Order: sequence, then C-alpha cells, then structure tokens
Amino acid sequence: MIGSTKCSGRSLALLAGISLTVILSSPPAHCTPIAFKISFPDPPSISSAASSPDPALLVSVFLDASGPQKANWIFGNQTLPLNLSGHDKITRLCFFKNPKPDTDQAHLWVETFLGDSPTPLKSVSYAKTSDCTFQKWITQIEDRILPLSLMSLSFENEIPPPGTPLINQQGKIVALLLQSASQNSAYAIPAQAVHRVQRDFSTQENLIKGWVGITLSPSSQAPRIISVTPNSPAAKAGIIPNDILVKIGPHPIARYPDAVNALFYTIPDIATPIQILRNNRLIELSVTPIAK
Repeated sequence: MIGSTKCSGRSLALLAGISLTVILSSPPAHCTPIAFKISFPDPPSISSAASSPDPALLVSVFLDASGPQKANWIFGNQTLPLNLSGHDKITRLCFFKNPKPDTDQAHLWVETFLGDSPTPLKSVSYAKTSDCTFQKWITQIEDRILPLSLMSLSFENEIPPPGTPLINQQGKIVALLLQSASQNSAYAIPAQAVHRVQRDFSTQENLIKGWVGITLSPSSQAPRIISVTPNSPAAKAGIIPNDILVKIGPHPIARYPDAVNALFYTIPDIATPIQILRNNRLIELSVTPIAK
C-alpha cells in the first residue's frame, strides 16, 4: 500500500484491533523503509525515492548536474507529477514535495554512517530487496578528488536504480545509491550527506556551503595549511599557516581528501570544533564558517 510502513510480523492493520495499553507495552515493530518508483522524462530514466529525514520531502538521485525539469511518482497504473524542491549538483540529491508524508518513515534514518570495514547491508528498491556489502570509503576517482567521501558497495546481483535506500541490520537507512561503478559495484551517498543537503533544502532551493578561508596542498602527505585568508573565519579562530589539520567536527583528518570531505559538512554561522597540530602540540579551536 502506498504510504504505508512495512513491518515484520503481523501488519499494522491486524494490530489496529489491539488495545492501546497492549501496543504501548509491547516491543516496537521492526519496520523497513519504503522505496517509491519515480521517472524523469529528460533524459528518460527511472530512479527510486524514499521519505527524507524531513517527512515533507521525498529524496532521490538525478545524475545530470543540470537537475531535473520534471519528475513523476509512479504507483501501479497511476502517475503523479512531483513538485521539485531542489537539486544539489554536488551530491546529485534531489528533493520533492512528498505527496503522502509518513512521519514513521522519517525516523528510519541514521544520523551518520561511519563504517570502516566490510559491512553487510540491504538495498530496498521499488522492485525488490537485495543484499550488498559496504567495502570502503572512496575519496577520489583516478586523479579527481571528490567533494565528499562516497561509499563503495559490492553486489552479488543486479545493481538497483539510483536513489535506492540502503539499510543496515536494524532497518535504518545508511545511504542512497548514487550510481554503478562496474558490473558488481556501485557508489552511494552516506546518510550524513543527505541530512546536510536536506537541512538547506527544507527552507531554500540551494545548498549553502560553509567557508573558513584555508588553503591546503593536494600533493602534501599531511593536511598542512599553506595559507589562511586574512579576516577569514579561520584567521579569527587563530589558525595560521603550517598548522596541520587533525580533526574538523567529528571527522578525523589524515590526508587532503579527508579535509575536503570534512569541510563539506560545515554549516554557515554554526561553530565547528577543529583540532590542529602546531609544533607537535595538539590545539583545539573553534571556527564559525560563513556562507559561500
């Protein structure tokens, strides 16, 4: 049923006749996110979509950086036009007004996925559920540094369409599938990126990135700061050239791509803790990015 919540065991309809006291004293049902089928006419493509962490929005993936002009929600023999809320050309995430908001589905997202070893997951597309495995984080493809780290996945069977939610063993969404990388592998956008982009798209049509005013060298083995823009948030926080980044917010920094990924998650006007190494001494600072 469109807009319902899939739960293990008896359906919610069967549970409706049980008294409220029994429901409240029973363990909560284990629920699975619902994936919807959506179509893009230009260029023609099919994707999955899910309720975003904001239940007023659906979230999917549209791979063309220009963004979709139109989209349709398909269920059974019916087609319903979707109203676009915004498309982020960095992550390729797109958000639509949810024709049938479901607050139960909004709670089925983890805040962050920080896996660092192979982890079994399941993909839940509009067509079927299949097994996959998180393998590692991808920070660059060939010589291109990615604007944020992506998850690398392996599949035993056919790779599902973009926008397919990936769930952990607790049934929580940890990522959305981005695109295939080979016949049996694909990239996915982690849940924390969905939260970050959706945070802006709930109130506006664009992702507003945070800027701190530091420059690093991509070729350096260590994430060493080579320059700090005068009067920038970094300068005001006390960061100076030759400082080595150790951590930005919750993200540890070991290499240049780690810093690029961590800076993606900074939010304008919200203080972010930063750890730096200066003359072999660990220093903790706070920097408040500005809108870029």
